[in-house]
Amino acid sequence: MRVLFCLLLLTVVTACGGPGDSKPATDRASDVAFVTELMHRDAALLNLLDVALGRKLDPELMAVTDQLRVDANARIEAAADQLESWGEEVPKTVRDHSFEHSSDGHAIPSLEGMPTGDDLQRLGGVPRAEFEAAFAELLRESLEATRELTGDQATDAEAVGNLAEDATRSCDTALGML
Repeated sequence: MRVLFCLLLLTVVTACGGPGDSKPATDRASDVAFVTELMHRDAALLNLLDVALGRKLDPELMAVTDQLRVDANARIEAAADQLESWGEEVPKTVRDHSFEHSSDGHAIPSLEGMPTGDDLQRLGGVPRAEFEAAFAELLRESLEATRELTGDQATDAEAVGNLAEDATRSCDTALGML
């Protein structure tokens, strides 16, 4: 009877946490929400950066966009891995090809401070002489909004803290160069 009770207790305790994370599943909801939102923000950032592809930009601005692209892709991958390790569903983002052909458009949250599809279309039509300033302004707004999210993130989960710190550092570095 004792053995059965211990096994039952062990099952309950281990079901509440993921690998390397002793946080109960009910306390993890805010971490899951944060990681998911950060994935969506990074995907939206990548869409903004795509508008600048093939454009002649100031070399410093080009270096910033190149580094942001690397950072955002790495965070999306790390966030997806973290969600999977917790047994959570990895959300579709605006970067997923299948998203364009699905009815899940409503699943993408409204992300305060991030450019919308309309913003990106308008930016794509901005005359060459005005593009860099308009692009830099949208980029600055996006980074400031993400920085606000990541700077306020409190967590006990090391992986989530690392994601928040990485995003904060990336935003701060880019904002310092804009």
